[in-house]
Amino acid sequence: GINAEYGGPMQKDHVIVPVVKENAKQFVDSVENFLFDCDGVLWRSASIIDGIPQTLDTLRKMGKRLYFVTNNSTNSRAQYLHKIESFGIRGVKKEDIFPSSYCVAAYLESIKFNKKVCVIGESGITNELTELNIPFVPADHKLDRTKKNYIKQLEDVQLDEEIGAVVMGWDGDFSYFKLGYANLLINEQKCMFVASNLDTSFPANKGRILPGSGSMIASLIAATGKDPIVVGKPSHFLWDLLHSKYHLDPNKTVMVGDRLETDILWGQNCGLKTLLVYTGISTEAQVKSPENTIKPDYTLKSLGDLHSLL
Repeated sequence: GINAEYGGPMQKDHVIVPVVKENAKQFVDSVENFLFDCDGVLWRSASIIDGIPQTLDTLRKMGKRLYFVTNNSTNSRAQYLHKIESFGIRGVKKEDIFPSSYCVAAYLESIKFNKKVCVIGESGITNELTELNIPFVPADHKLDRTKKNYIKQLEDVQLDEEIGAVVMGWDGDFSYFKLGYANLLINEQKCMFVASNLDTSFPANKGRILPGSGSMIASLIAATGKDPIVVGKPSHFLWDLLHSKYHLDPNKTVMVGDRLETDILWGQNCGLKTLLVYTGISTEAQVKSPENTIKPDYTLKSLGDLHSLL
């Protein structure tokens, strides 16, 4: 039985169901909408996970609606569409993709934000801000790169008074100056502090786990003593955005993710079914651990296996 397989103390009312040949069709038939995390579920870095195009194709042929919800802020919706299509996955529209980069811009639009944004992040965030006509500057726009005297520059810098928010996601060029400038904006100029997501790591190639945006954002939280408004998973804002656009029935919607504390928790917070796959961050040992309080409804070794089980 399932309990015997999973062993250990479990929430009495929560049985985790491994998806196998015997129950796969029943599981898929109970769902109309599939929400997929991307890194660690569909691909790892630049490598598609085996069987993913076939699984997505099978689900689409069964009449399922597919959406992509990722906390990775480095790409915009258009950039994600290009990546998805480069793997031979067809039938996806830009409007079906909800990266945290877009959530940041959509959040600012939803509160009728009308000032300038200071960005620590990549082109994903700046492209989405541009699309919604929200003006921005990079956090090092006042840095003199010819000098290494970062502390003196931060002591002397004139803050741009038109800036009303600091937005932060993963930034491959994160620096002490960016941290210092954002800290001054938040604490001296009382700017809003908005974060794409707080994932501390992400699954890269060759089985390596690398630091995520949450590791960088933690330094700005520590410096300012302030907590950011988080727009990515497990925040409710992303579901509100999806729901307002597509009116999805949570009872007929499943969140497919590789991470208990973001994907699965987010699905539970929003009243969705949840499926954890083991191709990314969370492991079967973590799920079974007596300390773990976040239990998915279903588990599957890899989403790429699903088409062969149906």
